[in-house]
Amino acid sequence: MSAETAASPDERGRIVWAVVWMLGAIVSFTAMAVAGRAAAQGVDALQIAVWRTFVGVSILIVIVMARGIPFGSLVSKRPDLQIVRNLIHFTAQFCWLYALTRMTLAELTTLEFTAPLWVALLAPFLLGERLTTLRLAAVVLGFVGVLIVVRPGVISLSEGAPFALAAALGYAFSMIMTKRLLRGDNAFTILFWMQGLQVLIGLAIVLAGPLFGYDKGLVIPDAVTFAWIVVVGVLGLTAHYALATAFTYGDTIIVAPLDFLRLPLIAVVGVMLYAEPLDFWVLGGGLIVVLANLLNIRGERRRHANPA
Repeated sequence: MSAETAASPDERGRIVWAVVWMLGAIVSFTAMAVAGRAAAQGVDALQIAVWRTFVGVSILIVIVMARGIPFGSLVSKRPDLQIVRNLIHFTAQFCWLYALTRMTLAELTTLEFTAPLWVALLAPFLLGERLTTLRLAAVVLGFVGVLIVVRPGVISLSEGAPFALAAALGYAFSMIMTKRLLRGDNAFTILFWMQGLQVLIGLAIVLAGPLFGYDKGLVIPDAVTFAWIVVVGVLGLTAHYALATAFTYGDTIIVAPLDFLRLPLIAVVGVMLYAEPLDFWVLGGGLIVVLANLLNIRGERRRHANPA
């Protein structure tokens, strides 16, 4: 490697920190799945989704007060888009929590990884970005990976699979709307609105539940269940904070592929903690979804390097 192309010591240090923060995000996301399953022993997915937002908004209010951030500075320039985004994100979060106890962790994570591919497909229509050949190829390849995982017509469709795919699609819409919101709001404002609005959305759903046959209302969890829900809420915030910090230290092309280490890690966790079978069809389909994402990342890198 020539002196011109070799990374400087400072740059190498930034890459190391990017990797460290990304590994922290991976561990947080993985541990959150474990905590979510534990919480599901006491309450259902909807209750977890509602109480998790209570935890999240409480933590953010403490941060705002501790740092002396004026609440007026958290006013969004697009409250209408914030509401739509968080209705979709809350639904996606519920779908993910519902799927969490109805399929293996490896299956859930594989289908969750399709979210960036949905973004690649939808961004040209919702953000005016170009639908490149590489983007389209990545989406098709990812869809092949999903078919290998769910194997329709060969095995009975997992009860959680439709919810996992719905969660991935919902997260994709959420990512796209976040990109639009960042044109006027900063990341902390978006996070604060997300937690605050989702508390209201969750409460509205559980209180209006009797109209739709859900008559539990807001359930007060037992101490153990609530402790697990707190863990879910805290890990959700630490995961996203670590992910955002990793991107401040390293380029997307370096940081994003590291997230795919979550698939083998979650598969091992599933085997060790829940005696889940190590299904090579799931791992094979997951590998194809990972390759599709890497193809999409490569295309994005080329697009930014040659914007014309």
